[in-house]
Amino acid sequence: AAVDRMHDGERTRFNKELFAQGVGNGLCGLLGALPITGVIVRSSANIQAGARTRTSAILHGVWILGLVALLPVILAMVPLTALAAVLLVTGWRLISLHHVRHLFEHHGFVPVGIWAVTVAMVVLQDLLVGVALGLALSILEILPYLRRKLVIRHAEIDDEIHVRLRGAVTCKDVPALLSTFEGLPDGRKVNIIGKHLFYMDHTSAETISEWLRRETKSGRIVEIHPPRTARHPRLKPLFDRFSAEAA
Repeated sequence: AAVDRMHDGERTRFNKELFAQGVGNGLCGLLGALPITGVIVRSSANIQAGARTRTSAILHGVWILGLVALLPVILAMVPLTALAAVLLVTGWRLISLHHVRHLFEHHGFVPVGIWAVTVAMVVLQDLLVGVALGLALSILEILPYLRRKLVIRHAEIDDEIHVRLRGAVTCKDVPALLSTFEGLPDGRKVNIIGKHLFYMDHTSAETISEWLRRETKSGRIVEIHPPRTARHPRLKPLFDRFSAEAA
């Protein structure tokens, strides 16, 4: 989801991604190899270098395998300080202060605080500690709203598509949101109706915002219908922002 926000190309198919990683890790276990996972650092480096397809990630692995298998002596000549510098530069590029300002302006102090704690613990303690603490704090943020299940309904009415959202939208609903919005027929006007929404966290809001930007850029007309009452103080500013982006 994070990598998809960095480019306008093909969207990630999450089920396919996780299935492939599961098969790969099963083979790693049989062969006694280290487990594998997707890494945003490598993906972001590929995107910044101008890559446009997932072939870049495959070739990245091919180059590493070739160097390790055929030219290990050359790899041993690379100073560790140079590798550390590369990691520092790449890590700094991932810390976007513009994104932090965006979070604060549109979503308040809580997501900014979680971001700051996560970054601090990753630097001061360990990657797993920082990520685990950030995940725990994110769960605490949405915990009061998990009992309100998200219901998504969409129907075609008079050559328009009506997408109705009811309940609470949190980060756990991002795959369902993406599946619904990405599956809508091209070229049709879309009405996003949130009259019965109770809550929306920043992850799901950013997901809808990114989809809005891509679709309006391609010429699709999108109309936003906000909740009838301000059930949560963040909802009205979010829907005002959606309306501005759709316009």
